[in-house]
Amino acid sequence: MKMRDTARTLGIVIGLLIGVLGATAVETGDVLAWIPYVRMTPEYDHVVEALGGHPAQTTTTDPEELEAELAGRTVLLIPEQQEADEETLEALGLAVAAVLTDFLAQGGRIVGMSYSKGADDVLRGAGLWNVTDGYDVTGASLAVALSRHPLAAGVPSAFEGTDGSTDFSDLPDDAVVLVWDTFDEAPVVFTWETGGGTIIMLGFDFYAYTAATAQLLRNAIGVSVVVVDRPDDVSNEVVRDLGVVDIEAMLVDHRLTFDRRTDSYGDPFWVLYLDAATVLLFVDDEIEGATGRFQFLQLYAGWIPEGAVSCDLVNEWNRITRGSRAYLDSAGDVVLEADLYLRGGVTWDTLRQFFERFQRTIKRFETHVFGE
Repeated sequence: MKMRDTARTLGIVIGLLIGVLGATAVETGDVLAWIPYVRMTPEYDHVVEALGGHPAQTTTTDPEELEAELAGRTVLLIPEQQEADEETLEALGLAVAAVLTDFLAQGGRIVGMSYSKGADDVLRGAGLWNVTDGYDVTGASLAVALSRHPLAAGVPSAFEGTDGSTDFSDLPDDAVVLVWDTFDEAPVVFTWETGGGTIIMLGFDFYAYTAATAQLLRNAIGVSVVVVDRPDDVSNEVVRDLGVVDIEAMLVDHRLTFDRRTDSYGDPFWVLYLDAATVLLFVDDEIEGATGRFQFLQLYAGWIPEGAVSCDLVNEWNRITRGSRAYLDSAGDVVLEADLYLRGGVTWDTLRQFFERFQRTIKRFETHVFGE
């Protein structure tokens, strides 16, 4: 079976998934990307891929034109500006200082990106701070410093700095560090409330990107522009299929950390991290003619036992419990699975109970098999 094969290639994992399903989305119409000196390929192309669509964009360096472009928008995205030197970017920041200050005063959010040249230089030229890029942290071990912060939602607790990653120095005293280099706790992602608005700085240029850095970008853009497309009470709403957006909206909405991967069949699956535990979430039964919509969910957990586990003990679990199945795989490892079929229609409350029941089941299963 393809799900078991995929799980086996990753190694055995243990964990649980909990949460109430929701729907959140980034409204890119509220975002203006300011790209006068951006290198389009691959950096900006990767930004667009990570966001899932093109925001409005401008290459203007004229303050009045920038002000007009920002009218009615809530987020100004300043990607890395690779095609200019720091002096040019500082001069640009000085020229548009009043525009940026007014935008923040109206509650605007500036999302900056940098590696060696970028938003930090523009904002420094505008007199908003003294932040500078620091050391290259490409390949370094990075970690989420505040796991419960909304900007960390859906981001793995630890990940590697992608090609084109930097840390920062000379942060404002009241800036909040979200991601740091584990070697010296140097800030790589931080947020700062100032002048009535917010500045979020990402130390990535997106020459390369991963699920972790893409999620950080989406969170930075989406925190202030979240659209909830559902009634207040959705417990009885019927669901017959789910797509990637639905599933990841749920995970982000409930601040679960995860990586999306692709199995050998081309289907997505998720490695979810909850404290020290991990679980695999699989989908299957894709709707014919509706690519990316699935009617089957599976939660998978596994253990590598220190000693042999008897088949009789595992079979006893299957005899006395409902809603899950356990087995020993070909390597003698212990596996617990739970399935949910959506084709006939289930409610959101049914989905919530499916995840919560797995949480309770996995704890009882550990006691049954390992006596813990």
